[in-house]
Amino acid sequence: MSRILKQDYRAADFQQLSQMILNHPLMKTATESDQLQLQKLRTPEYRTKCVMRASLDDIALGINLYKLQLGGDKPAAKTEKVKFAPVGRSACKSGKPPATPFIKVLLRKTPLVVLFERPSMTAERDSEEGRQVLADNQRYEELLAGTDKSRRTVDADTQTLTALKKSRLVNTERLCTDHVASYVSNFEMFDTYKDLEASTKKVQVQGEQEMQVTTYKVGGVDQFVAINSLPSFRLALMLTMRILASNVFEPEQRRFRNMTPPDPFAEDVQFKYRLRLLWRLSPPSPVASVRQAVTAVSFCPNNGDIMAVSYGIYTFAQLSAPMRRGFVYVWNIKNPVNPERCYNYKVPVVTVKFSPSSPQLLAIGLHNGNIEVRDISQPDQPPLAISQRNSSVHFEPVTAIQWIQRSDGDVSGEVEITPFLAASQAGAITKYQLINSPHLLGFEHQRFERAEGELEGIPLQRPAQQVPLLANRHPQCLELVLDPVQSDIYYVLTDEGTLYKCSTNYPLQHLELRQVHESPAVCMDFSPWSPKLYLTCGSDWCIRIWLAGIISPVITLQHHLSPVHCARWSRTHSTILVSLSHTTVDIWDLRYSTLKPVSSTTIDAKICYTTFRFAHCGSSLAVGNEAGNLLMLSFEDMPFPPHFQYRQLKRAIYKALSLEPALKQQVKSVGHFGYPRGEKLTTMQ
Repeated sequence: MSRILKQDYRAADFQQLSQMILNHPLMKTATESDQLQLQKLRTPEYRTKCVMRASLDDIALGINLYKLQLGGDKPAAKTEKVKFAPVGRSACKSGKPPATPFIKVLLRKTPLVVLFERPSMTAERDSEEGRQVLADNQRYEELLAGTDKSRRTVDADTQTLTALKKSRLVNTERLCTDHVASYVSNFEMFDTYKDLEASTKKVQVQGEQEMQVTTYKVGGVDQFVAINSLPSFRLALMLTMRILASNVFEPEQRRFRNMTPPDPFAEDVQFKYRLRLLWRLSPPSPVASVRQAVTAVSFCPNNGDIMAVSYGIYTFAQLSAPMRRGFVYVWNIKNPVNPERCYNYKVPVVTVKFSPSSPQLLAIGLHNGNIEVRDISQPDQPPLAISQRNSSVHFEPVTAIQWIQRSDGDVSGEVEITPFLAASQAGAITKYQLINSPHLLGFEHQRFERAEGELEGIPLQRPAQQVPLLANRHPQCLELVLDPVQSDIYYVLTDEGTLYKCSTNYPLQHLELRQVHESPAVCMDFSPWSPKLYLTCGSDWCIRIWLAGIISPVITLQHHLSPVHCARWSRTHSTILVSLSHTTVDIWDLRYSTLKPVSSTTIDAKICYTTFRFAHCGSSLAVGNEAGNLLMLSFEDMPFPPHFQYRQLKRAIYKALSLEPALKQQVKSVGHFGYPRGEKLTTMQ
């Protein structure tokens, strides 16, 4: 049981403790002179912020003054009665001792004091400093030129006593040389030069330029071949080439990604509708030697920097080529010099198409009617699936491929792999499905017959055939386009100039048939701002704009006396469309004129164009030609996109129909032909 502490007992303890503190030796050393010196070191900043500006010695002295070492065993030499002031109630109730004082030390950086400096008196000749020294020396010689001012100088090499082994740019060890005797016979020299000739190869760089590369064999084995087969080396080489290409094509790459848009507040704005060449994707030597044409271009849906390009035959004049081969190259704008994926085929390639649900899958249509699906993320692997003859019996070229949504709603695995439709020149539409097999599961979905009689659309007189030709009873399918709103509807263009409207839910029959051109129709594209407005182009030199619900074409564009190979709506302006003729790239603006394009661009006038595609941003397009080159063009000096795109499109159509009041009234009767809330379809390619 603890005893109760009384007030007198506590006072006696405090008195004894204070007496021990006063009698301590350290307290006696603190004289009055030391305390006065310590008071001089204190400043107003110390009194307010508890900061002391002093040296380290002063800090050590102050710590010794306040340091207490209490010894409880030693008795006090002298006792004195010390009276303490009464303690406040708040301190007694809390029971906590008062806060102990502390010392805060601030270490500040002192000014830099240079003890010794010896600047260099020499400079490198190739540097900027060296060129200034040469200019000063020449100026000095010019000032001293003359009889009275000449000085006798001698040019000589000097060196310090210690040899200089390092320079400011190179940090390597000194090379030691020595004279060593060696004997080489004529036979060894002959064999060495023979090996050099055999191991030296010419590598094509940037199209026409060539570079000689020499590889050495160790034990009869070429080490570069073994190293090049490693996947890690290929990946490192690909990344290195991207970095090197960015040093050359960085401004063009920024423009391709639309990172440098025009200034809307510029004073000298001019609308010239011109196209600027960013770079040229030249194929490697096999394609360049055979002159394979660019037949199709497809941008990756998830990454607009990646595009697949197919090379094959575009005109019948190339059918007599000695080597009819095909190629599929996957390009990346980070490396416009060399493709990152290369696939070779024994037959020409007609079309390629990326999958929207699985962007790494690429469907490839060949000239002999076969179809392959490849995974570009695995370059060394064989195709995932190949079509077989028992389900795809056609030998005609596959002209178009479109991936569609699954009609049964089944999902295989974590990612849904959708089927795709393939159009053939045999007049058949085949539906293919990826299954757990090396072959594609396909069946014939549509089979078209030659059109007879008078059709809706443009008036066309068809001569009646007295004797039917059985070998030509099916039209050739040239284009396959999906409907932007209804996922089960698709459209097919044929060589008769007809347009078939079909559905995946109703196989072996079409829903609608319309005559859109007098000659083969080759391209069709829906407006990004209207699911009912679309255009078609063909070999009858015309571009026709159609509106759903109206039989006749709304607007007909014709300028060149040559076939229109391709035409598409702009992705940034609702009234602008781009067409591709034999030698020119034309830009049409419906707001200004429907009689002629606002600009016509010709690049490589002697080479015919084949097809083109817009980039995802809409400010650039890729144009292919028959020489196998893919031209990346960007739109320059274009008008600013209107805020209300649909309203501007509607005004342009009404203005073009000013001289046709009956047709204008039909367009007005259709009503609103845009999207419900004025949105834009951005996923269409």
